Amino acid sequence: MNSQVVYTHHARQRMAQRNVSEAQISFILEHGEEIHCAGARLVHLRRKDIPEHIRKVDTFARLEGVAVVLSNTDPIILTVWRNRSHSSRHIRHKPRYSC
Repeated sequence: MNSQVVYTHHARQRMAQRNVSEAQISFILEHGEEIHCAGARLVHLRRKDIPEHIRKVDTFARLEGVAVVLSNTDPIILTVWRNRSHSSRHIRHKPRYSC
């Protein structure tokens, strides 16, 4: 999936700031919870989304709370953010964008 995804300049900046690699983004896209909200797709990695046998590996455990925002129509990553405290609850209750 990683070879098909296009990263915006903004997404690459945020990945560098948050120390998240393309391989880790691929892991998040495979295992995270997908939410459709505000005209975009958000993939959020929760603790329970990380497989039990690799939860103790620091490379994957530190990805808990990372969210990836993708375009709703194309496989374009728009931005990446990290928030461990209640971020999935915040995403689910975000008001819908109305045109």
